[in-house]
Amino acid sequence: MRITQLKLIGAVVAVALTAFLTQPGYADGVRSEIDAANAQFTAAAAKGDGAGLAALYAADGQVLPAGCDPIKGAQAIQKFWQGALDSGIAEIGLTTIDLFGRGPTATEVGQYELRDKAGKVLDHGKYIVVWRREGGKWKLLRDMFSTNVPAVKK
Repeated sequence: MRITQLKLIGAVVAVALTAFLTQPGYADGVRSEIDAANAQFTAAAAKGDGAGLAALYAADGQVLPAGCDPIKGAQAIQKFWQGALDSGIAEIGLTTIDLFGRGPTATEVGQYELRDKAGKVLDHGKYIVVWRREGGKWKLLRDMFSTNVPAVKK
């Protein structure tokens, strides 16, 4: 075969593979499972359950909040979230903006909103979560977020 024919075959295979991996059914299946995991996350937060939040992370999961070192391990993640919930966060709202799935991993880009028990908005911002399929469920592998609230000028 000539090089031109090989390039053409390679291009056709690449287009077919891309079409397969981006089919609505593929993306919809991942999206519905990520939405369900996010619903578990918000429900655990509403209960004030730091252990329930930590259980949603992969075994080697990490929380990567702005302004501090990565938080690694189930106990540290539980302590982080329990501290946040005990500080007055009663509700965590999550809105998925984009979701990219490929095999056992998916990347979610979204917006969050934190509210207190009275419904007052405490914070809002954006997040990126890298999800991994673990034990038949989607788990948070890397969870990074930052506020959209400007810093107070002194």
